[in-house]
Amino acid sequence: MHVLQYIAVRADDEDMAMRTAEDTLNSEMGGNEYSINSWYDWFVIGGGRFVDGDPYASSPNHIISYAKHGREGIQEKVDWAIEARKEEYAKYMRSIDNSTILTSLDSYIGNTDYSFSLYPISKCIDMLSGNWDFNSYFYDAETGSTNFQYMLDKLDESWYLIPVDFHF
Repeated sequence: MHVLQYIAVRADDEDMAMRTAEDTLNSEMGGNEYSINSWYDWFVIGGGRFVDGDPYASSPNHIISYAKHGREGIQEKVDWAIEARKEEYAKYMRSIDNSTILTSLDSYIGNTDYSFSLYPISKCIDMLSGNWDFNSYFYDAETGSTNFQYMLDKLDESWYLIPVDFHF
């Protein structure tokens, strides 16, 4: 599966911004092409299949920068990510079966059963806790956070939003 996310980085120019995003994402994978350290197994800087052009080639064409697009351009992508998160959260909430959750909590015996019955609530908790995964749609590489506020409070000419096509 694929998901588009925006990675916030600080850099001197677009080339450095792309390299910073790529280095950060490679580091998150632990340097192994098939790493179990991250939620994704490969990515394309520039948006991949979510933008025009070669879906496997990195491209600076869709980078959003404060210098070129201003606060409004950045805020537009933040708003998009917030709405996408809210939609995912609502889907999980609709699929939660409260009786199954309570039964699972009451019957815990100290061993994992690998049931998917708790998956929706675990994803809601992940989202509420700010865990970075395929439901985040935004990641601030400067702070290692899915929270937008630091970037928005510190916006200046050094901020870039790098669209990334993640495969997971």
